[in-house]
Amino acid sequence: MPIFGQKDKEYQTIAKMLAEGYNQDAITRLRKFREENHKHTNAMVTLAVALIQAQKQPKIDAPETIEALALLDKATEMKPKDPVPRFNKGVCLRSLGMLEEALECFQSALALQERFSPAILHMAEINYELERWENAVMLARLALIRDPALEASLNWVPTAMRKAGYLDEDGNVGDVPWKDEKIVDWRNWV
Repeated sequence: MPIFGQKDKEYQTIAKMLAEGYNQDAITRLRKFREENHKHTNAMVTLAVALIQAQKQPKIDAPETIEALALLDKATEMKPKDPVPRFNKGVCLRSLGMLEEALECFQSALALQERFSPAILHMAEINYELERWENAVMLARLALIRDPALEASLNWVPTAMRKAGYLDEDGNVGDVPWKDEKIVDWRNWV
């Protein structure tokens, strides 16, 4: 799920349209909004996300994708200390199947804001998709520690724990690496 900044009423309305699935209408309104607010980085990010979401199967060489990635790069350049453009670029790259590149974007967002739990969740899910079971479990654990509300998004964790050898066939937890660990840092599992 992308993350949008929220400041101005017109922008909020457009972001809500996008969240509700009105991609083409949101794109049209975002383009008009950007004409008057060309330095509005959140609008750049939102337009980029809309351009990716509007494609049924996003492709790296599609004009919309090229524009979206350029917008995200520009937003990152304009606000280098803001993790939101980097995070959303990771979301877009993930939807394109560019998992390693997406991981780099999420890591970059976390380097700016260490407690950015949605980035940790995406990293956990990508590690799961890449069958890096131990990393997936450790990152999922960290995401849950940072934000307990993410629990509903972690239904894949028992499978990853079994594959990593942390759960037996009866669901009993075996030897886990975090048993005596007190401080958790996402950098240990990327």
